[in-house]
Amino acid sequence: MTSPRDRKRYVDAVTTYVATHLVRAYEVGSDEASCWFRTGAPSDELNAVLRLGGGLALEIGRLRDLFGGCPVAWHFWRGIDSPEIPGLLAEHGLAVFETEPLMVFADAGEVHRRALPLIEEVTDETGVAEWATLWSGTATPDALVAGLCQGLALGSTRYLVWRERGEVLGCAAVVTSSAGAAIEHIVTRADQRGRGIGTALTERALALARESGADRVVLTASPDGEQIYRRLGFVTVGHVDRYA
Repeated sequence: MTSPRDRKRYVDAVTTYVATHLVRAYEVGSDEASCWFRTGAPSDELNAVLRLGGGLALEIGRLRDLFGGCPVAWHFWRGIDSPEIPGLLAEHGLAVFETEPLMVFADAGEVHRRALPLIEEVTDETGVAEWATLWSGTATPDALVAGLCQGLALGSTRYLVWRERGEVLGCAAVVTSSAGAAIEHIVTRADQRGRGIGTALTERALALARESGADRVVLTASPDGEQIYRRLGFVTVGHVDRYA
C-alpha cells in the first residue's frame, strides 16, 4: 500500500509535470474538468490531455472536438486518476501506446555539471530545426518547428544539442515553470550511443533546471532509461499510461 508521504510525492510530481506542459504552448486549458495544451504541430508529444476530471464522458468528447485532427497523447496517472478513465478512452477508440515511469530528482546535493564545450543551447528557429531533426528522426521537421518554438518564445523551454564537427549527435530539453522543471527528449543518434552523450545532456539540463530555482525536477523515462536516471539521482514515484 502506498504511504501518504509517497502518494503526496507522486501527486506533487504530477502537478509539476502538468505545469511544465502548460507553459510551452499558446493554447492551454486548466480547470476542474481537464488540463491540456495544444501547439497544433503534428506530434502527440506536442499536443496532450494531461489530466481529466469532472464529467468525464462529456469532457472527453469536448476535447476530441477541440483538438480536431491534431495527434494527441491522453494521460492516465495510475493510482491517482479516476479508474473510469481507461474504459471511457477505450470507448472512444483510444488505446495505450506507451507506459512510462514518472521520476523525481531526489538528490539534495550539488548537481554535477561537467565542462563540456560540445553541448550548446540553441536559441533560434534554425537551431530548433536542427534539434527537431534528431529528435523526430525526420530530415524535414518544418511542421514541428513552429510548435517547438512556442516554448522558446514563451521563455519556458531551453533546447540543448551535442554537436561535433558541425553534426548534431544528441539533444535534450528543459522546461521550467512556477511548480518546478521537467527534463525531456533526451536522444542520442543511433550510431553514437554508448558514449555518455545522453548522460551528459541530462546532467546539463538538470543543472540548468536547478539554476533556474526549481525545487522539483521531473522526467518520464523509457523502460531502458529508468536505470540510467536512477544513477543520476532520480527516483520513480508513479507511472503514466499514454493513449492515442
